[in-house]
Amino acid sequence: MKILKWLGISIASILFLMFIIPILFPGTISQQVKIFANKHLAGELDYKKTHLTFFRHFPSLTVSVDDFILKGSRPFQQDTLLAAREVAVGINLKNLIFNREVKIDEIYVNDATANVFVNSKGEANYNVYISKPSEKPKDSTGTGASIKLDLIKLKNWNVKYNDHAANVLVNAKGLNYTGKGGLSEDIFDLETDLDIDKLDFALNRIWYAQQKTLHADLITRINTNALTFVLRKNELRINKLPLKFTGFVSILRDGYNININAASEKTTIRDMISVLPPQYLEWAKDTKIEGNSDLFFSLKGRFSEPKNLKPDLTASLKVNNGFVSNSNAPVPMNNLNMDLNVGLPSLDPEKLLLDLRTLSFDLGKNNNFRAVVKTQGLSQMNINANIKGAVDLATLDAALGLKDIELRGLMNTDIVSNGIFSMDKKLFPKTKGFFNLKNGWLKTKYYPNPIQNINILANIHNTDGTFKSLGVKLDPFKFDFEGNPVYVNADLQDFEDLLYKFRAKGTLNVGRIYKVFRKEGFDVNGLIMADLSLNGRQSYATTGQYSKLDNRGTLILKNIKATTKYLPKSFFIKEGNFEFENEKMWFRKFYATYGKSDFALNGYLLNTINYFIERKGTLHGKFHLKSNYIWLMNLWR
Repeated sequence: MKILKWLGISIASILFLMFIIPILFPGTISQQVKIFANKHLAGELDYKKTHLTFFRHFPSLTVSVDDFILKGSRPFQQDTLLAAREVAVGINLKNLIFNREVKIDEIYVNDATANVFVNSKGEANYNVYISKPSEKPKDSTGTGASIKLDLIKLKNWNVKYNDHAANVLVNAKGLNYTGKGGLSEDIFDLETDLDIDKLDFALNRIWYAQQKTLHADLITRINTNALTFVLRKNELRINKLPLKFTGFVSILRDGYNININAASEKTTIRDMISVLPPQYLEWAKDTKIEGNSDLFFSLKGRFSEPKNLKPDLTASLKVNNGFVSNSNAPVPMNNLNMDLNVGLPSLDPEKLLLDLRTLSFDLGKNNNFRAVVKTQGLSQMNINANIKGAVDLATLDAALGLKDIELRGLMNTDIVSNGIFSMDKKLFPKTKGFFNLKNGWLKTKYYPNPIQNINILANIHNTDGTFKSLGVKLDPFKFDFEGNPVYVNADLQDFEDLLYKFRAKGTLNVGRIYKVFRKEGFDVNGLIMADLSLNGRQSYATTGQYSKLDNRGTLILKNIKATTKYLPKSFFIKEGNFEFENEKMWFRKFYATYGKSDFALNGYLLNTINYFIERKGTLHGKFHLKSNYIWLMNLWR
């Protein structure tokens, strides 16, 4: 009974203290927290209601504020950096009772939205904390609020990180974070538990992750003196794909120094597919997928916008003994193997290295594909490629269980290419090969009718690595779409001074065929009718040898309407009748509108073929322009 008596007294005393302490010390705590905030924050701080209680984050005594808003640092003083339903700080009870000092050792932030922004100059909106000058000794006797953090808890956050300097965009929704450790020490280990419901990540406007779940269990050694983060234990899971990280990140005055390695070793192809964009995940549910995979990623070097420094990126993906089969497939995709390596020194596209050491699969007897491709550079690209395969596209479509696209036809290709491609230097790799598609058929979910009777026979050859020996022959390229056949025949030789024979005939409803290949942000409608025969050499027109040209035929445009996100209005060609007559391209009828403006053209162009071939080609011509109304605001707005 005595034990129960004293237990009851103890519980009553604790409950009494929990009620009385907030009443005894409210002024001290509220005043000192505000003084601390004004002293250490560069951004404007605002909130509505304050609370001092044990019960919001039991058993901690916390100061809580509702409807918290923190503005960014210069030059982003008008933009909100952080908005939260509740921000609470935990108070060290011992220091409060015996020393009347407010020592903050815990932080809680719930239901928050954070907008982190770095502009193209490298200026960030998150530099809101004003630290004490390092040369001053620490004052251990002064009064006031201080921080000695042991716990940070973030619940239900939405975070947007937009770094224009590094071309990085991150969106995280449903973020929950717990960080433990001696966060106020100069050097400490931070234990992290992180969950994100939906994560998007883009680099250089390319989305590498969209709507992915993420779980992280990390231990990070943090050196606050050098602003360095060393990854010690770092286990992540993106959807079903496990990743392990090692390395460090150091924050510098003009950027950062980074050395991060990430690996997902000895996983399965299905785990790898789980990180693909959402539209592919439904496909994976209905498809049998087997095989092993390994993924490696590295980002190493210094980033500094003022010094034009960027880190090196390397990545590799290996797939072994893959097997893919849909329930409706006559045969599965067997022996899927891939070894892809990517390098991007200094994040410079001109130094891009793609090394596809192998890509191969089988779809039954005499139905296989093999490719080895290595490229280095961009505007001047070193190419080494060997591609060979004979594939029944209907079998491939069935084996993969493709839902958005239906394919048919027999594809056969054999291409060997080795050398340098450069438009400026007029270099082309030594190449010999062909691509052949018979009885092709293509249908997508965007349009009910297929493109059918697709037949392509393309041959390419180059014997000495220059444009002069480059030859491309397209005989034939033809297809039918909604009862309208289209036929193209081309024989192109000597790309230094192009010798061309080109024939095109057919009617194309560009609006309907565009729907087959729909692209967001662009729309087009109308008809194109062609009956063209072009025969000559590029230099005949530029040197005035017009008698050697045999260019004739017509090209007719009707009701062409183009809408793009880059222009505020649609461009409409009601009628465009073009006639080719040797060196001239005549505008027999041309009537177009843009917004409220209208244009009628009559005349001719010279040097049209050379203009489209040469990067620096120049058009010449003579026109009469008539217009009932031109609204200049339409043209420039």
